[in-house]
Amino acid sequence: MNQKRRTRTAIIAAARAILDRGETPTVTQVAEEALVTRTTVYRYFPNQESLLLELSVTVSVDEIDDLLARPLDGTTPQDRVLELVDQFNRYIAANETLFRTAQRHYLDTWLAAERAGEGHDNQLRQGRRHQWISTALEPLRNTVSNADRRRLEAALCLVMGGEAFTVLRDVCRLDPDEAIAVASWAAQTLLTAGLQQ
Repeated sequence: MNQKRRTRTAIIAAARAILDRGETPTVTQVAEEALVTRTTVYRYFPNQESLLLELSVTVSVDEIDDLLARPLDGTTPQDRVLELVDQFNRYIAANETLFRTAQRHYLDTWLAAERAGEGHDNQLRQGRRHQWISTALEPLRNTVSNADRRRLEAALCLVMGGEAFTVLRDVCRLDPDEAIAVASWAAQTLLTAGLQQ
């Protein structure tokens, strides 16, 4: 059992290393990097999409955790949110295939539940972006009502992450840098409007 866990961990680590080099990992590349056969990789991940999905749901964005752990040191919570939006959207831009794969999985899972007549109460996602925004806005707890803060947090979720980036790229036909800039502008606009209450 431990050997299987070690092999799976090595495969994921190899895929992560390839991703960190700015490439989208293929099964062949991962097998070479992990020093295992392609058959072994396929035993754990039947196709490239399943491997990319695993990477997307286990992705660790250490820079964001570091950002949120830092003291404000004279910056405002609004500045922190804007830095968060910019940083995460840049990460999405650098790993677009990975996050599009994750979106496809979430949509397929939702549709499968719908076809099966199951409810959608089960949480499909971790909701990390919401948690990050909530953490960044926490210092405003005593100056902004809970209802206003919750509405602002929800609105800000619309300007960061894979779905926002896909809309800006596919629907609006923006290049990655333009998409990041528009998302940052939208976040600033939402913060200004949301905190004028």
